Amino acid sequence: MKKCLILLPAVVLLAACNDQKEQKYEGQSRHWNQQAVPLSLQCAACHAKEFEDWAGSDHAWAWRQIDPALDSEPFRGQSLTAHGSKLLFRTNRAGTMTLHDEESGQSFPVHSVLGRTPLVQYLVEGERGSFHTPSAAWDVTKREWFDMFEDDSRLSAEGNASRQLGDWGHWLGRGMNWNSQCAWCHMSGFRKNYDGKTDTYNSTWQEPGVTCIQCHKLAPAPDPEDGCMVAREDRTLTPKQIHDNCATCHARREEFDDSFTVGDAFDDHFRLELPTTEGIFWPNGMQRDEDYCETGLRHSRMGNTGVTCIECHDPHTAQLKLPQEDNSLCQRCHASGTEVNGVAAPIIDMATHTPCPQGSTGARCVECHMPISPYMARDPRRDHSFNSPDPLLSGELGIPNACVMCHTDKDNAWAAAAVEKTYGQEPKMARYRNRTRAVHAAMQGHGDLQALMAAYREEEVAAWRATLLELMAREAPTAEVLELARAAAKDPSAMVRAAAARVLGAEAVSLIHDPVKLVRRAAGWPLVDTLAQAPGAEDVMRELESTAMHQSDQPTGAMQLAILAEVRQDKAEAERQYRRAIQLDPVSYVARMDFAVFLAKEGRPVEALQQMLDCAKRHPQNAEVQYRLALILAELNQFQAALTALDKALALEPDFVRALYNRAQLLQFLNRPEEAARDLLRCRELSAQDSVSSPAQPEPSQPASAQPEPSQSPPTQPASPQTAPAFPESQQ
Repeated sequence: MKKCLILLPAVVLLAACNDQKEQKYEGQSRHWNQQAVPLSLQCAACHAKEFEDWAGSDHAWAWRQIDPALDSEPFRGQSLTAHGSKLLFRTNRAGTMTLHDEESGQSFPVHSVLGRTPLVQYLVEGERGSFHTPSAAWDVTKREWFDMFEDDSRLSAEGNASRQLGDWGHWLGRGMNWNSQCAWCHMSGFRKNYDGKTDTYNSTWQEPGVTCIQCHKLAPAPDPEDGCMVAREDRTLTPKQIHDNCATCHARREEFDDSFTVGDAFDDHFRLELPTTEGIFWPNGMQRDEDYCETGLRHSRMGNTGVTCIECHDPHTAQLKLPQEDNSLCQRCHASGTEVNGVAAPIIDMATHTPCPQGSTGARCVECHMPISPYMARDPRRDHSFNSPDPLLSGELGIPNACVMCHTDKDNAWAAAAVEKTYGQEPKMARYRNRTRAVHAAMQGHGDLQALMAAYREEEVAAWRATLLELMAREAPTAEVLELARAAAKDPSAMVRAAAARVLGAEAVSLIHDPVKLVRRAAGWPLVDTLAQAPGAEDVMRELESTAMHQSDQPTGAMQLAILAEVRQDKAEAERQYRRAIQLDPVSYVARMDFAVFLAKEGRPVEALQQMLDCAKRHPQNAEVQYRLALILAELNQFQAALTALDKALALEPDFVRALYNRAQLLQFLNRPEEAARDLLRCRELSAQDSVSSPAQPEPSQPASAQPEPSQSPPTQPASPQTAPAFPESQQ
């Protein structure tokens, strides 16, 4: 890894931006090494207070060099056992701090440090320019090492141990690769510079940490001899543009490229993760996994109105502008009905708003509407979806609520009774219950189109409309859904248009010319097999290829490149990329299933079977894997083995419609008509329950990563249900 060559001098004698008078920054920064930020030091000459505020912020400490004064204690012979491996932390006689991983047998000198409180992570250099963050972090308060993923057992697929050596999520795997997963948000002007041919990183950056240049539009001074960077007219930035810059880091998102600059639209460079997948968000939009702030805020009424980060946070210190303990921060707007973009904040009288005693912790706005959850095991973060606690739904769907998070000796029934006593039988949170129930059912794989459409029609928040459309896209579309999606394709929100494109599929061809890349990609992937013939589709094809190349150090990027190679009829490159995806995540069942589909299409069913047998061995409790195995076995005329695999799939997931349908076809072929009839009847019952049309012919298979748009989520968690072919006609 190399730093970018800075052509501007790293001295503090600067030309003032206004009168060309020489000025010097006289202050002493609290930042660990002010000479490491030569560009931002030039800002300090005229903006000393802002620079000093920033230098004491977490942004300034996002990345630093090893400092014996700060880092010697963690490396005094301590150890930690996590995920089957013992990590040893030592300092050798030369003073070099090292990490030794007993499982892999490798030792790594510590390169640099991320963060400062409540925990710090240490970077070590891997192979070919890669850097990695161990799953062990240092607790600066308790002064001990701990496992950041000690509560992460649910990441293990079908009960398999997670984050073992060789897994995508192991600290030496691609899931913990700093260049790809962390660096954009810890460095200013970062470029990953990954070369897929050599599997090498040549990453560069302009300044370490999140500095002035990451948030302000800067340009060289009019006179190059001044050697000064001057701010462009930041006043030309809209609040949304400023907020979008914050969101690039404070969001769980897929990264299309690393070319975002201040003033760009977030949706032109990133795809925001929406609450559509179980385990990532709760169905009411609350954070569940490590989700950061942006998704919650966009799904809130405040975010939808246009409230941005800097309404509450000072942009230089990153601290709150007013105290939250006495509610003055929230009451700044909610006591007076302050308007944002023409929408007045509801006036709230705290004396009657909460049943908690005035002055108590429970009477603080943030305790009810922004409850804290720990992430990275010990990092407490407030939820930004601004939900109102609803204990009734908590009892019904298992969603946490602030009432029992605070009153740990009480249960949801007690809290629900307290809510009803205070707010009546129809409290304001009741208006969102049907939406939450519809989202929850869809997350569970039992989406009800009528419920989703009803919620959509009542929804005022664009991000929720996008979420509901994304969930509808998982079901076979009805005429009513398609009509709704056609109207949504003209929505002012790019998120909504992108979701509409996924519902419309091939019908969304006009959206490949949308002004926002998020929408073009969403429209392009379902059409990828036919884009070569679509008029004017060259640009979106280049965009799909460019993003796939940018993501090619991850399994999803390799799978995207494989799909695009198939479109070009480059079968050798497609196979190479599928094999790369498996190599990058040997445990993922998605990559192996997609490769098996490719091999079967290429007339190599024996090799496809080998992939699926290996996949089934690794994931014996996965119904989709058993189903795909059955398809390959049937193609090889191993009908009894195929029936056994279908039986296993249905034992794991009794309402698996495609497995039921294909088992009915196979039973019919095996001359067992009564059993086949029972399966077909059950198919019709399930289809009626889900408000979808009869599954008379499941759609032809496409690789999981292309249906819909590929996701940057860990490849062990596919973004949406996958379709697969019925048994070949000759075998029905």
